[in-house]
Amino acid sequence: MKIREVLDKKVGNTEYTRYITTLPKDVVKESKLLGKELKARVEKGKIILEEV
Repeated sequence: MKIREVLDKKVGNTEYTRYITTLPKDVVKESKLLGKELKARVEKGKIILEEV
């Protein structure tokens, strides 16, 4: 997997970007987080997603 930076929109001289990654289907199903509101945090060099 990779984290990709994509251009979201450009307003004047300001560019707004967002970051996208594709998660494996079995990991998403096992997590039971599909469709739920999540928050992300960084801990010891890892990105952690958790339910709000």
